[in-house]
Amino acid sequence: MTRTFEWLPVTTLASGAELRVPLHTLRGAYAGPTLGLSALVHGNEPLPSIGIIRALLERIDPAELRGTVLAAPVLNPLGYAAMTRHTPEDGLNLNAAFVDSDAGGHPEPVKTVSIQLSSAISAGFLSRLNYQIDFHTGGNASVHMIEFNDDEESLAIARAFNMPILLRDVWLPGQMWARAEQLGVKAIVAELGGAGQLYAEWVERGVAGVLNVMRQLKMLPGEVLPPPRQFVVNNLPGHEENLNILRPREAGLIVPEPAITPRVAFDGQPIVGAQVLGRLLNPYDLTLRQEFATPFERTLMLATRIAPTWCTPGEFGYIITDADKAEVLE
Repeated sequence: MTRTFEWLPVTTLASGAELRVPLHTLRGAYAGPTLGLSALVHGNEPLPSIGIIRALLERIDPAELRGTVLAAPVLNPLGYAAMTRHTPEDGLNLNAAFVDSDAGGHPEPVKTVSIQLSSAISAGFLSRLNYQIDFHTGGNASVHMIEFNDDEESLAIARAFNMPILLRDVWLPGQMWARAEQLGVKAIVAELGGAGQLYAEWVERGVAGVLNVMRQLKMLPGEVLPPPRQFVVNNLPGHEENLNILRPREAGLIVPEPAITPRVAFDGQPIVGAQVLGRLLNPYDLTLRQEFATPFERTLMLATRIAPTWCTPGEFGYIITDADKAEVLE
């Protein structure tokens, strides 16, 4: 039974500082699988992901643990330091940089910073896992779904997290989850919260979800809590129309409708009937330029603006789907 902390070395920066990825290890008293917990592959998504991983490392008792927990709370330190989605040094999305060659298929003897990060993460973290839960947030928005790959074991793990909305997805080339799959790792993506709202409740939901998954994997003792009614949204190739992304035509301030509260987003239940979700305000002439509304009889929100937030043209405002086209698991 041990708790250790180490750094995975990556490269040296222009400042002379060492670029490295933090890794926490919690080894249990008994043999078992290895579960990886990760966050901040996108540097602007710290909350509540960091709080969830910190609370889990504090709460899991190594004396009860079968197997090992590896936690990498900041996969992209450069993006996190700049609070940006992409790596500032090369402009790449780290979650598209898990590649072995450039776009033309030519091997590169020296990789860009993001690809060096992905190589260190693959070798020092992903290659040691059997299962992975990768945490994301909505940044200025709130997200609330569990993404899983289209197989029975991944669905079972996703269901055990006990969130009301599940997204059946496919891992794309270059994504960390695709690299994990190549290494034999079963991964789910926990899209939890954001915008600094209901922080403590999102942390508790994330902690409870991971602990329940660990009970299902027999890494922890205790009864596996059954999931609530769950809506499974199909985002496999050929079904992309199921996700409706509402985007602002111009920059401005998205002001949520008062009825679309953080609690509504947290509960993840269908909105019945026509409902305005928010409006786009031009901050210069103070006019309302665009209205975002539900187009379905019953609408599920997968990503939502729950506080007044600035947006750029074409940035996502809301991600919604028709609840009546989702599979319902009781």
